[in-house]
Amino acid sequence: MILSRVIHHVKNQQWTAVFLDFVIVVAGVFIGVQLGNWNEARVERVAAAKFHERLLADMQTEAVNYEYLEAYYRAVKDAAETTYRSLDGDIDLSDAQLLVNAFRASQYNWMERHRATFDELVASGNLDLIADTRLRTSVAGYYGATFLEEIAQDSKHSEYRAAFRKIVPPDLQLALTEQCGDKQVEGAWTGTFTLDYPCKLDWPEEAVASAASALRSDDALVPLLRLRIANLASMNFTMESNYFAFDLGSFKPNDTDK
Repeated sequence: MILSRVIHHVKNQQWTAVFLDFVIVVAGVFIGVQLGNWNEARVERVAAAKFHERLLADMQTEAVNYEYLEAYYRAVKDAAETTYRSLDGDIDLSDAQLLVNAFRASQYNWMERHRATFDELVASGNLDLIADTRLRTSVAGYYGATFLEEIAQDSKHSEYRAAFRKIVPPDLQLALTEQCGDKQVEGAWTGTFTLDYPCKLDWPEEAVASAASALRSDDALVPLLRLRIANLASMNFTMESNYFAFDLGSFKPNDTDK
């Protein structure tokens, strides 16, 4: 319609009208582009806000679970040190207490990662939507680190863990797992475990005494415990250092947020 009007005005040499048509066309294009840019910016702002909210929710879960994992490995280290002191003759433990601590000293744990939002941002090339540079840098460094996986693998394949499982009969190991092993933390994300609770081993005394005697008489166990304790100390230091390095405490929800 505009084109036919322009042609008509040109034929009739109505130059003022031609100029006005040109202004109308240019103004229409300009307004259209501006509206498109405005809508695109609005969509981007909405997407950025949603990603930011999801990312913070993921990091809140990570921070809480990370603290549970730290506490778990502190309990493992405490059990390893208690076992070592008993086998070294520094303290007296009953047969059942020795078995429980020796078993817990061999345990390992891992943490399910909540990184779907971060991975989506990276895969789509939209990480820059997170305008908070400090948050973006902290989260990228945290999710890019592999120390949690390395800690779980090192602990799972520790020489002490293998030695303990070679000494203690399978049925007694199962009883220890069921009665004194990993326990789900009440109210926490599924798969979040603790060893920090009292337990009483219910198993025939003869079998308990026999297994405890085997532990006490194995000359290789004490050196392996020394190595296990040293490795656990290193793991705990790594976890504590990275907790502060990645500022995970800032992501923890306040009590009023619960």
